[in-house]
Amino acid sequence: MRKGKSSGANPFERLCDELIVAIFMALNAADIATVSMVCKSFNRLCRDPSLWNKLDLTTLSSYRFKVPHDRLGVWKDQLSSKKLNQLLSSVLDLSKGNTTYLIFNYYVYLSDLQLIYVAERTPNLKRLVLPSSGDLTKVGIVKAMKWWQDLESVTITSVVSHPYIFYAVQEYGKKITELKFTCGFQEYHAEALIKHTPNLRTLSVRSVIVSMKGLCLVLKTMKHLEVVNICHSLIMDRKSPTSRVVVYRIPDLKDHLNKKCLAKLIYCQGNWCLRCKNARDTNPNREPYGHFEDIWREDEIPSLSH
Repeated sequence: MRKGKSSGANPFERLCDELIVAIFMALNAADIATVSMVCKSFNRLCRDPSLWNKLDLTTLSSYRFKVPHDRLGVWKDQLSSKKLNQLLSSVLDLSKGNTTYLIFNYYVYLSDLQLIYVAERTPNLKRLVLPSSGDLTKVGIVKAMKWWQDLESVTITSVVSHPYIFYAVQEYGKKITELKFTCGFQEYHAEALIKHTPNLRTLSVRSVIVSMKGLCLVLKTMKHLEVVNICHSLIMDRKSPTSRVVVYRIPDLKDHLNKKCLAKLIYCQGNWCLRCKNARDTNPNREPYGHFEDIWREDEIPSLSH
């Protein structure tokens, strides 16, 4: 009597699938979207949730999408925007809402429609890293934040440095406990944080111009704040609108903050810090926007670096 075929999946086929998914994990998002078109089997494997928990769009090399080179402004024209739409459509279709960590490409020019489109397809998002430029309105940001009510961490750039995002955070981002600013940190930013993000625990304002008044305000007022990264930052202020700008060194902070507040700070060694010295380097061989992308990408707080 012949034995019937087993109804269970072949373990060798399952092992093969696992190996292929492991290989796919070494590809960038654009390449995975391209590979998904090879055959039905690859398309199925490209939808594996493990590939999409972290959606990293910082590297977009793919002959299929022919994305622009990494340079500010190149994504702003209609053709480039269309290519970005195609890419977002492909990767978000494959991700099936499994993304919890989204990193936009630093150079993309983001519109309201694109932000909302992404938000609708990533409802479980917990960490968001925004690009450096775009045309976002209050309406677009609010609509996106309605979908991202589980959001816990955001890297804020000049694309949303205005009050719109703080209003949206107060309404829909009540779980946010981490923020990073790459666009400078002024006194009005501090006031907005105190008003709209009372549960904030982690703040990074590294490698940017920081208002001394703003820094003192958040440290003295925000009860849940545990750590503030000011590494490589230029801390400065005017004592009055007509007075000269005063630049503060790390030792100067002791005259303005108590020990409890000082203990929350992460800072570098000032004049001894090689990174601070390199930031003043005017080497013409350096990429024109390389330093700004580094600020956006790196952080001494592990959960805010990528």
